[in-house]
Amino acid sequence: MQIFSRKPIRILVVEDDMAQQALLCSWLKAEGYSVDAFSNGLQARNHLADHWADLLIFDWDVPGISGEKLLAWVRGRSQSSVPVIFQTVHSAESDIVQILDAGADDYLVKPLDRQVLLARIRVLLRRATRTNGESRRMLVGECVLDRSSQALVHAGTPYRLGTKEFDILWHLASHIGTVVQRQDLMSVVWGWDAAVQSRSVDMYVSRLRTALKGAGVSWNVQSVYATGYRLNVDQPDETRKPEAPAADADAAQNPAPAPASSAPEQPDGCLTGPAGPGVKNSLSA
Repeated sequence: MQIFSRKPIRILVVEDDMAQQALLCSWLKAEGYSVDAFSNGLQARNHLADHWADLLIFDWDVPGISGEKLLAWVRGRSQSSVPVIFQTVHSAESDIVQILDAGADDYLVKPLDRQVLLARIRVLLRRATRTNGESRRMLVGECVLDRSSQALVHAGTPYRLGTKEFDILWHLASHIGTVVQRQDLMSVVWGWDAAVQSRSVDMYVSRLRTALKGAGVSWNVQSVYATGYRLNVDQPDETRKPEAPAADADAAQNPAPAPASSAPEQPDGCLTGPAGPGVKNSLSA
């Protein structure tokens, strides 16, 4: 069984004041955190599209896209609940209420106090660990989806998936058996304002199918013409119809001859009645 080592907590910082950015990074690295820093909101979003973070620190007024728009993208992407701290010069009560209502978890007014910032980070990380522990793991049939490691765990073995492949699978698994429209996947995985082509979605779904096959998982990501996709998962063993007792099995293997019937014999290929119960269509993987 493959074992993942515990990774350091990763924090992403968006700050266009390079002196302030360097100061924040030095504080965080001194505490043992792994830090990714950006001075441009668009660059940060592009990074987050393929990389995860345990906590985000945003400035409001940054080039590219604003911290507020970046927050909206993060919250819209796979219903992300990653903790977000805003640090900004905006101190008006209306600004604080606006950004907290938009989905920020905390708000600090510049200049920052080192100890206060680090304490707020510890609080949010503890809260995220406590409240999101279960929501970061999803039981699907006999498998587990683990968001923290972006892995599909099957038969005790974790299989890492790409960021987008995992996000697609998580969203489909949240709606098992129902059709998820392409537009829904595009908005959830790439963000509401993402300029992504429908063929890109198809490409990542194809990669997901390959990954599922490689993990030995017999799930079927079904394409629904001109609409989207549907995830079909095999029923767990406990929901299947129980096998017949041994005596009944013997009888089934050596059935008694059917009583004679006065009805005329039907020619080959003719059906004398509807199909019996228990017959269902199966979808190829």
